[in-house]
Amino acid sequence: MQVQRRLQLLCKLQARAFSCAPASSSSPSSRLEAHYDRLLKNSCDDASALKQIHSSLTTRGLITQDPHLSAQVIIRYSKYGHPDHARSLFDGITARCERPDSFLWNTMVRAYANNGYCADTLELYALMRRGGVLPNNYTFPFVLKACASDSEPLARGWEVVHGETIKTGFDSDMYVEAALVDAYAKRQQISYARKVFDGMMQRDLVCWTTMVTAYEQAEQPQESLMLFCRMQREESLSPDPVAVVSVASAVGQVGDLKSAKSVHAYAIQNGILRDICVGNSVVAMYTKCGNVEYARMAFDRMEERDKISWNSMLSGYVQNGQANEALLLFEQMQDSGCQPNPVTALIMVSACAFLGSRHLGKKIHDYILKNEMKVDITLQNALIDMYSKCGNLETASKMFYEIHPKERDVSSWNVLISAYGMHGRGEEALNLYMQMQEKGVAPNHITFTSILSACSHAGLINEGRKCFADMSKLSVKPEVKHYACMVDMLGRAGLLDEAFDLIKSMPASPNDGVWGALLLACRVHGNSELGEIAANNLFQIEPEHPGYYVLLSNIYAASRRWQEVGKLRENMKTRGLSKPAAFSVIEYGQGTIGFHTADQLNPYRGEVYRHMERLVVEMKMRGYLPDRSCVLHDVEDEDKDHILNYHSEKLAVAFGLMRTDPESAITVSKNLRICNDCHSTFKFLSDIYQRWIVVRDANRFHHFQAGSCSCKDYW
Repeated sequence: MQVQRRLQLLCKLQARAFSCAPASSSSPSSRLEAHYDRLLKNSCDDASALKQIHSSLTTRGLITQDPHLSAQVIIRYSKYGHPDHARSLFDGITARCERPDSFLWNTMVRAYANNGYCADTLELYALMRRGGVLPNNYTFPFVLKACASDSEPLARGWEVVHGETIKTGFDSDMYVEAALVDAYAKRQQISYARKVFDGMMQRDLVCWTTMVTAYEQAEQPQESLMLFCRMQREESLSPDPVAVVSVASAVGQVGDLKSAKSVHAYAIQNGILRDICVGNSVVAMYTKCGNVEYARMAFDRMEERDKISWNSMLSGYVQNGQANEALLLFEQMQDSGCQPNPVTALIMVSACAFLGSRHLGKKIHDYILKNEMKVDITLQNALIDMYSKCGNLETASKMFYEIHPKERDVSSWNVLISAYGMHGRGEEALNLYMQMQEKGVAPNHITFTSILSACSHAGLINEGRKCFADMSKLSVKPEVKHYACMVDMLGRAGLLDEAFDLIKSMPASPNDGVWGALLLACRVHGNSELGEIAANNLFQIEPEHPGYYVLLSNIYAASRRWQEVGKLRENMKTRGLSKPAAFSVIEYGQGTIGFHTADQLNPYRGEVYRHMERLVVEMKMRGYLPDRSCVLHDVEDEDKDHILNYHSEKLAVAFGLMRTDPESAITVSKNLRICNDCHSTFKFLSDIYQRWIVVRDANRFHHFQAGSCSCKDYW
């Protein structure tokens, strides 16, 4: 209605202007065009208003007389999602033109490119060239923008356009050069982008930022930061919010906390931290540097937050192992009035998978369904992964088969193969590996990591060797992580010499994952000679990792080499390292209860300790014998038995037997690997009490039922 009133007023002004205008005044038509110009800029905020203005301009004949007004209408039609209306207007005007003008063509090209109609942009550019309209420095930046699309047909057209910038001489124009740099970068041809950049005679802030961003997005953060420093040194340019966002991302990739603080300080001092994109990038930067405390401080001080702000902080908590904090923040997000979106759901599903909580996993899944969130294949795969990591393999498998076969991607198959492997069901994992190939889905490097791990957990040595050989047949180059899986598989089977020979034959340098797998195998099989070799390599790669000192110490202790044990412990003390404390969590009611080994702070410790002692007596009556080799201290047997009784996972299971429904599963998660004695204990308890006990340790799942374990005592 407001637009209609203004149009009626324009009609009156037009009539008055023609009847009353003095000879010396500006022409009535120019004043009317100025009024329409203001109307388009100030009152045209949707397609309906635009159509009214367009109709009025057409009635008065101004739409074909004033290129500036027609250009504005074309741009707004594309902006409001009506490219067909824009093109119809453009075609109508150009059909009447005897001498084609590049201005309107550039306007239409710009309208298409800025609104993502890349194929239409190139089609129009080709039509422009065939019609004899010469492109200029206003044409090429938008055409190049369209060429930067991921579409393969557009990639072929891009080479032609680049050649025409050279033929027409516009390849030396600063804005065309900047567009070339951006297009090369988006097509991941960073060396060509840098070549164009280095050849530029003039560079403004946009050019520098484009190249800095190109390196950052290509995951070459060091190059990005070096170029950024050069920009400040040579050009004395002050970075704008776009540049700061790219630099913050590069710093996050490097993980340099000192540089992160400098970027944060710059944003504060220059008043650009108020920009929500900058604030979000600072939060993400700190989380990638592993400092969630600084990230939360930056988050809490943001004047304005959007969904990206909340998701960045939530993701930061999960990535840094603080899933409980993520759950608390998720509640705050809902209380703030910011509506979670599918990205939020994906993060929270990952948090529940990390915690391994069936109750929380079901709760977040119900939230997704209740709020009718769009569940795409990525979120569907994440839910399958979550259910498998929460010990509910049946639901995970059911969800996989409920996905339409045409919608499953390679990640869908990988997630379920990995799930079967974690739960010790190697045969099912192999069957799924064969099925995916029969369905025409090509395995990738993640598939082979998952299937090799599954073979390792299930002791399927020959099958694992075959899968490793399949990699070269399927043109998947083995990476270091695949060798680590093979070393783990061979090592678990006691084939330590073969595992060591494989390490020596590796084309790349073995990393901590490879040597760590060998060291763990040496611990299981008591090979101190190879264990020392593996440990010494690990001390070179990760000198501050306490777990490797502990494993070698355990190898020495098993051989009763107490002097070497003492030296290692003294070395750890000198370095300020300590053995990770064992911690186990059991689901109880709507929450969880946690236990440390020999816990003295848990409010249930008294009754749990007494109950554990009764359970030991009952198990001994059934033939249980404590495995004292699991106590790696030079103490009396009675003391060893006492230590074994109070392992954190035993306390958690004892609590479960006392407090949970006899018909329900006892679900426990432990941060370290389960020991032999606890494994034996849970087999006895599952048989005596006819309970299903599920233990998720640092490596895999163990399902104890009727006196046996799903791992078949192979872990």
